[in-house]
Amino acid sequence: MKRAVLLADAGLLAVALIWGASFAVLKDTLNTFQPLTLLTIRFALSAAILSIVFFRRIVRMGWKDLKAGFIVGFFLFLGFAAQTYGLVYTTAGKNAFLTTTYVVAVPFMAWALTRRYPGFQAFLSAGLCIAGVGFLTLGGEGIGGFNRGDALTLLCAVFYSAQLLSIDHYAKRMDPIVLAVAQMLAMVVFCGAFAFPLETWPSAISLRGVMGMAFLVLFATVLAFAVQMEAQRHSPPTHVSLILSTESFFGALTGVLFLGEKFTAKMMLGAVLMFSAILAAEVLPRWLRQKREIPEP
Repeated sequence: MKRAVLLADAGLLAVALIWGASFAVLKDTLNTFQPLTLLTIRFALSAAILSIVFFRRIVRMGWKDLKAGFIVGFFLFLGFAAQTYGLVYTTAGKNAFLTTTYVVAVPFMAWALTRRYPGFQAFLSAGLCIAGVGFLTLGGEGIGGFNRGDALTLLCAVFYSAQLLSIDHYAKRMDPIVLAVAQMLAMVVFCGAFAFPLETWPSAISLRGVMGMAFLVLFATVLAFAVQMEAQRHSPPTHVSLILSTESFFGALTGVLFLGEKFTAKMMLGAVLMFSAILAAEVLPRWLRQKREIPEP
């Protein structure tokens, strides 16, 4: 069991690295495809690839599997739509850090569902997170200040929290690949329903746009979602959210390296406060439990 947990953690860290890099790739690919069109293509191709590779498992998909996938997929659709539209108006680095506020939201959402008090550390974490968001988004004028892209990204974090908890509910009793494909099919339905009437097909598709889409499909979706679904069978949602939150660091780093984005000292302080909020939400509770379990000498 311990080896399975370590493998799951390693897989989740790899997913965080891929998702972190995908912020810069997604930002660049949005120059070719409009947001919902991009998401429709991305998840349609991803669902097709996974269905071919795992055909024997996918053909056993039933109505209960589709129902679970559409519930998880609905929250994912809302999260991705808010995040992708947010990325049009803000930087990849800010988008990456603001997205990870879902880690702070998970304990409060779980409290609302289970009536189980999250502890004082959840409120400490929320306070640090709010301060971090303030420094990160109010650090300058224009795109450096708080804008609608930042607001949409914060909203996406709420939807990602719901998606994470819904995956935890279904993943332990379902085939993770079946759940991943069902979730992707839901994304195609939801995104396509809005993309076709609201957006237009690009007049020209560059090689850069094709390469960006290929990365998003093969690595950031097919590989990453399959690993996440499998890993969540061995790790609790709060543990998963802590590891996946490192995508914010990788996202900011790739934004600086490949898109030439700038991080001011005030924004860096905000990022540090937000990561401290994540540690307060995830590491502090475990440390307190361990301290209570160790008898005084």
